Amino acid sequence: MADYLRSRQRRGRWFHYYRRSGKEISLEVHGLPPHDPRVMAAYWAEHVRWEHRPPDAVTPKRHTFAWAVDLYLSGCNDWAEYAESTKKTRLAILRRYVAAQGDRLLSEITQKAIEIALYEKGGQAAVGEYKALKPVFEHMRRLHIIERNPMAGMELDRPKSKGFPTADAEDIAAFIAHWDIGTVERLVFDLALYTGAARVDLAAIGRHNMGSGLLTFDRQKTGVTCNVPLTAELRGVIARTPDIAPTFILNKYGKPYTPESLGNLFRDAAVAVGMKARLHGLRKAFCVYWAEQGKSTHQIAAMAGHLTLGEVERYTRAVDRQQIVRLIVEGA
Repeated sequence: MADYLRSRQRRGRWFHYYRRSGKEISLEVHGLPPHDPRVMAAYWAEHVRWEHRPPDAVTPKRHTFAWAVDLYLSGCNDWAEYAESTKKTRLAILRRYVAAQGDRLLSEITQKAIEIALYEKGGQAAVGEYKALKPVFEHMRRLHIIERNPMAGMELDRPKSKGFPTADAEDIAAFIAHWDIGTVERLVFDLALYTGAARVDLAAIGRHNMGSGLLTFDRQKTGVTCNVPLTAELRGVIARTPDIAPTFILNKYGKPYTPESLGNLFRDAAVAVGMKARLHGLRKAFCVYWAEQGKSTHQIAAMAGHLTLGEVERYTRAVDRQQIVRLIVEGA
């Protein structure tokens, strides 16, 4: 129920306000009848902001880009469901745009202006900003604050990329030769190789994920469940981790690594041996290994928690598979 909606007529014209804690805020949809969808959209947008923002938060001027971002971050269900890593990246982008264009009225923001800004940015940076900005305008459209998403139908030149390099046979051999069993660098390497876990998941998995011959965990990025076989090699690596610990990998203080610090640790370890691949490259190698073992694309997707089969197919192309299999099995 719209408990804080105050609508009243003056000389036959409707006026609508959000009244709460002694404050009365104009919803700026005057002239419309109380049950018009645009009135209710304006009400719920304001209500969500009050529910999820600190009471002393400064409200941006209505119908500006900063105001749109404020409503999006506090009230969009899609935003709430993003992985924390995605939120962190996109929030940084949105804050930069608010600082530069926050006072700009939504009605003044055209597709042409956005296209020019993204074209000037170029490359993957433009792709990232496109992904961050488009949902904000779409949220405004769904609230009936704007009639059309200015980014709808926008074509973006996406740079061709081979993605993160896959750890090849030479990478694996060099790392195994340099980092001895017992070092945290080797533990991170082995677990990443045998589980195929992404950085954010690798930092969180532990014995609590083991059961029925599988290491099972939900990917933080997508929520998709990974079911990794507890092979003899993986069991051997796990046996070298503390029996009672929240995660397999612990720092020198006996606490789990953050995903960022774990990624930095492995980056430095990889650089030390001249290895171009990073943790994501080991995730790709994991997929290649199981492809060589005769597992189907569907089975590998279930192990690695991929959303699409195309992701798995990209990972398992044109790699020295036989050598990778031999090094994974014999290198532990």
